[in-house]
Amino acid sequence: MIRFEHFESILFLLAIPLTLLVFWWYQVWKKKALESFANQRFSSILIQDYSRWKQPIKYLLFATSIFFLTLGLSNPQMGTKLEEVKRKGVDLMIAIDLSNSMLAEDIKPNRLQNSKRAISRL
Repeated sequence: MIRFEHFESILFLLAIPLTLLVFWWYQVWKKKALESFANQRFSSILIQDYSRWKQPIKYLLFATSIFFLTLGLSNPQMGTKLEEVKRKGVDLMIAIDLSNSMLAEDIKPNRLQNSKRAISRL
């Protein structure tokens, strides 16, 4: 059983088709810009060292990274069954005055030692 803690982050997957659309639009724009700059014969001379696969691989890796980031943000959780654990007890916070007045010996041995004993009895 797979459960997603933050299912709303799955909406980031919509960015993948948007990224691919931007990539396609950029390729069309680049082709038109090259055609308006030079004719077919000169454009092949201008871009003879151009790799056809670098741009598509770059955008494919970008889309893949969006997918895995979205998967990580959604925090998938796997398990065979859901088990509820009951805890017993309470959270308790105790504040103690640690000033020199706690060292007064009006109560034997002193106020600080009595406070420590009272806390240890809890």
